[in-house]
Order: sequence, then C-alpha cells, then structure tokens
Amino acid sequence: MVSRSSVSSFRLGSFGGALAALLVAVPANAQAPDSPEPLLPAEAAPAELPIEPAAAPAETVPPAAEDEAAEPSQPTGSLLSETEGAQLMAEAEAAISAQDYSGALDKLQAAREKLNQLSTNYQQLAEQFAGIDTPISSDLRQRALESAQMRDQATFQQSLVYRAQNQPALAVPLLVEILQSQSPTRDLGQRAYRQLFELGFVETPFPRGAGADTASSATRPLDPEASPIGIAAAEVTIQTADQAANAQNYTLAAEQLQSARESLNQVSSYYQQLSTVFTGIDNRVANSVRQRAAEAAQLRDQATLKQAQVYRAQSQADLAIPLLVEVINSQNPTRDLGQQAYQQLFELGFVELPYPSAAE
Repeated sequence: MVSRSSVSSFRLGSFGGALAALLVAVPANAQAPDSPEPLLPAEAAPAELPIEPAAAPAETVPPAAEDEAAEPSQPTGSLLSETEGAQLMAEAEAAISAQDYSGALDKLQAAREKLNQLSTNYQQLAEQFAGIDTPISSDLRQRALESAQMRDQATFQQSLVYRAQNQPALAVPLLVEILQSQSPTRDLGQRAYRQLFELGFVETPFPRGAGADTASSATRPLDPEASPIGIAAAEVTIQTADQAANAQNYTLAAEQLQSARESLNQVSSYYQQLSTVFTGIDNRVANSVRQRAAEAAQLRDQATLKQAQVYRAQSQADLAIPLLVEVINSQNPTRDLGQQAYQQLFELGFVELPYPSAAE
C-alpha cells in the first residue's frame, strides 16, 4: 500500500518493453496552488461504498474523554483517497512491466475514475466553505487540484498504453482531455500535445521554439496523411463505401458511411476543443485546428449526403430524410451541399417548393 505521505511525490517509473520509448516522467504537481485552472467535469460513476460491519455495542465513555477533541482517522483503502489512486497507478506500472497491458489499462481507468470523483468531491466542498471558512476552503481546493493532477497523470499513462497497443483512436481523446484540464503552457499539457503531433493528428508544432526539432522525421513518425485517426483515415473509409455502392452492395456502403460520419463528428469535436484551448495562447495552433475542425465537419456532411443517397437507392426514404435535414442544419441552405440536400428532399416529395426558386 502506498503511504499517504508519498502521494504528492508519486512518480511512475520506466515501464519498459513496448513503452520504453514512449513513457516519460510526469511531475506530481505542475499546477500552481495560487492560480488553479478549471478542472474537468466529473466523468466517472460514483464508486461503490463498502458494506460496513455491524457496530459493536457502545461502551460507556468516561466524562473526561468526551471533552477531548476527536483526532481525524487516516485514510484507508476502503475510502476514496489519493493514496488509493497512487496504489492503483503503482499496480498499473507493475502490470506494464509484466507486459500485462490489459490489466494496466484496467488499473489506470480505475485510478482515473476514483481520482476524478475525489477531485470533484473536494471541489464541491471547497465551494460550500468559500466565504465561510477560508482555511478549510483553501485546503479543500488544494486537495482537489492535487487529485486532478494525479488523475491527469493516470490519463496520460493510459494514452501511452493505447499508443503502444496501436490504438490511436483511443489515445487521442485522452490527450485532448489532458490539454483541456492542464492548459498547453504546462508540462503535462505540452507532453500531451507532443503525442498528438507525433500521431499526425495536429500539424503545427508547439511550443513555437520547438518547431525545428519536433518536425524532424526522427521525432514525428506519422504525417497527417498517414495518421490512422483523423480526416485522411475517414477519407479511406468513404472511398470503400463508394466502391461498395458502385457494386450495389448498399448494406456495406451504408455501414462504412455511418462509420465515417461518427469518426468525423468526433474528430471535428476534438479539433474544436483544441482550438478553444489554444485561443489566446498560440493563435497559429488555434487557427490550424479550427480549420481542421471545419474540414472534418464538411467531409462528415458529404458522407451524410452519400448515406442518404444509399438509402434512397434502397427505397428507404424514411431513413434518408432525417440525414438530409441534418445536412441542411449543418451546411445552411445557401451553400452547395445544403442545396443538394434540399433538392433530394424535393425529389422525395417531402417539401413542395423548389429552392432556389426560379425568381432567384
């Protein structure tokens, strides 16, 4: 069991094996106590409380003992605590050393959930004591920040395990999550962005002075066109769908287009989140990822229109109509893709008036 006194200086050692080249030491507390940044919202379901044993019969307490102040008990493994989170992370390190990556992922996920809940509980208590008891509020806020920092460390290590298992689609959302929590200017945030850059998910190196070294082929194994997650990967899926549709394999075409739509919708959201994170910090990065968000959304809408056309070919207008409405909601009727979608609705008889009208 990891002692409570060692939690604030907890470090993960070298994981070895497939992760030896990926893992890096993460500072235990990169967040300044006097300038806390917003914490991520709670993401984990509440942990189950253990069943307490039946209480023993109460003993008579001498009058003198009743006046003594009760000493707080030390946290144990049965309660939510940073100690428990640190223990789970240590067990994950041991699992990785034994190349038990599945077990390591389970431990890291459990650590993230417990530490996230712990941080949220401390944060809520700190808000309740604000303006009532400043020392208590400050202590609780500090505990919330420390728990969130450990949670982000566990999140980072989990993303590295996914990378080692060649599962970038699972690593990317975790890395984006860290950037939202940590800010790109802090060490853990910069490490998370570096991972996204190496995966080819982002194009602009950060920080600005790292451009020459970071962009080298030695430190960047993938470019955006070769990235297994992102716009280029979705384009391949759409091409597969087109080939299936040409062969009149409409079931496969619809499945591939649905997969592309879901992937692109997630990718567009990730880019938009990154744009928000970098706005005011590095506008080069913010503008680059904002453009990528728009490109992903455009390609998603193209895939949606194609899927509607596949459903039309199968005489399934009831499935095509909501997709066409979705395209118009995203694109606006004045744009080319929006007009194509409206034309499909007109041909189906769902709308009566043509657009644009002859007068226009």
